[in-house]
Amino acid sequence: MITTTAASPVGAPFTGITVDLERGKILEFAEAIRSTHGAYRDAERPVVPPTYLCFEGFVPGSARPDQQAMPAEQDCRFFGPPPRAGDRLNVHSRGNESEQLTEFRDAEGRLIADSWSHGSATDAVASGLLANFATDWLGPESVRRFRTRFVERVSEGDTLACSGEVLQEYIQDGEPRVDVVLTATRPGGAVAAKAWATFARAN
Repeated sequence: MITTTAASPVGAPFTGITVDLERGKILEFAEAIRSTHGAYRDAERPVVPPTYLCFEGFVPGSARPDQQAMPAEQDCRFFGPPPRAGDRLNVHSRGNESEQLTEFRDAEGRLIADSWSHGSATDAVASGLLANFATDWLGPESVRRFRTRFVERVSEGDTLACSGEVLQEYIQDGEPRVDVVLTATRPGGAVAAKAWATFARAN
């Protein structure tokens, strides 16, 4: 990882990082969010999980998802299939302690993905659980957007149930897509987290 500091077009400072996506790091992240999907564990060049770019240490000082504070809200967008192990990305991040935007570009400068976070909470369990539910349902290589809102604290060992509902199906940029809403609830029915996601669908 190579880190440089420069100025954004509007004058606000950002940190520039050149990062090679590593298969081992993706597997480590999948284990931390308790994903068992073969796309992350068995593939030679696995795609990144939906929330990987929001959590995985691309800003100096950040940590694994089970070791850091989770944003109260986060939004990860992919402008095509998610990047894979072996891809090299140029990463630019700017913001402050309460809000941050990070862009991921390829060597030609094309925007591959971005992530936005706002606020802070205490755990990534529900976020990872919803991401696992969605990718098991619709496929990890098909995710185009994954936005999570953390409602209340979730601790290790808590029991949560996930559910999903299709909101709409449409075509964008020539690609069939589906929007879904996902909910993680406690046994008594209290909502712990919600997510809104977009996935590509096969023709």
